[in-house]
Amino acid sequence: MTRKALVLLAPLAFAASARAQIAAYGTVTLNSLGGLKSSPYAESSTNPTGLTFQSNVNPIGGTFGGYYDFKTLGPIRLGVDARGVITDGKRGAQAAAQGSGVHIGSGLAGVRLSFHTPLLGLKPYVEGAAGLGRSDFGFLINSAGKPQPVSNLEYHVFAGADLRFLPIADWRVVELGYGALDSFGTNSHTYPLRSVSTGIVLHLPTL
Repeated sequence: MTRKALVLLAPLAFAASARAQIAAYGTVTLNSLGGLKSSPYAESSTNPTGLTFQSNVNPIGGTFGGYYDFKTLGPIRLGVDARGVITDGKRGAQAAAQGSGVHIGSGLAGVRLSFHTPLLGLKPYVEGAAGLGRSDFGFLINSAGKPQPVSNLEYHVFAGADLRFLPIADWRVVELGYGALDSFGTNSHTYPLRSVSTGIVLHLPTL
């Protein structure tokens, strides 16, 4: 393909990408959950004695979601985002409990702002999201000495950057998240939750 043809096709590719307001994405996600040593479960009488507790755990898994940009203001787009996250780790909060591990599942929705730049299709974005998280935190807290899943309020702020490599696809170079799990009930506690992700974004044509 000649250089002149590339110059002529580049605006068409950009236009196709600019019209695509709906996208689906999948990423590899690493979570880091803290606040474990000060958790009410660390003082629970159902825990075996003599165990030490980790300050944080780092389960890994995936994020799957989609967003819809419904408003464009120059280079800025306003949209909504919904995602599900599943991460697991063999090492739980109790350092001696190798078999139970830690599991975090999340369903989040929020509002996002993306910024289209002329720098090789780079699109930074920020997002605020909240929803339901479910985790056992890696503590052996029920009467059978097994992990007991707990429902939590989860909230997150995300910042990242997508890089277009095809008219219909972006590479999510990196996404960083910072938030928390707030457990409900008598064992109320806030667990700081950080995340880092990378993956692929596919743009879908609008009707």
